[in-house]
Amino acid sequence: MTAPIDPNSSLPASSPALAFPSAPLTWWRTLPPETLDLTAQRRLRAVLVAAPPLRLPGWEAAIQANPAAAIGVALTILAEGVARPGSVDRALSAVLLCAALGDPACRDLLVHALNRRARRRADLDALRLARRWRGRGHQGSSSVIAPGR
Repeated sequence: MTAPIDPNSSLPASSPALAFPSAPLTWWRTLPPETLDLTAQRRLRAVLVAAPPLRLPGWEAAIQANPAAAIGVALTILAEGVARPGSVDRALSAVLLCAALGDPACRDLLVHALNRRARRRADLDALRLARRWRGRGHQGSSSVIAPGR
């Protein structure tokens, strides 16, 4: 039996994402696309599975890296007037996982969410991150496959 995964813990030292010591559910707003290697994708998926579920249709499919389900959940959360604490991070983390796998629609939604965050918070880091994800679309899809996919 494995111990439960702490959604607020960081990656193991072997991951290139170590340069960004943050909780996995915040990676959508902190990590550039090139740091989401197979180890990081597995870690993010494990944290999503262990996190409290969002009570929305499609959530289970979204955490299994289903792009359409991840987009549906994220759009529902983003459309809410006031987001519940943690729901945006969980929803956009599912989108991030699909974007890291090369789904262009998830990448575009991630870019939109980062640009929206940049405008609302005057956050230049979010704007820079959105540009990096946008540029990723011209490089083709990732060959890395997340578990469960």
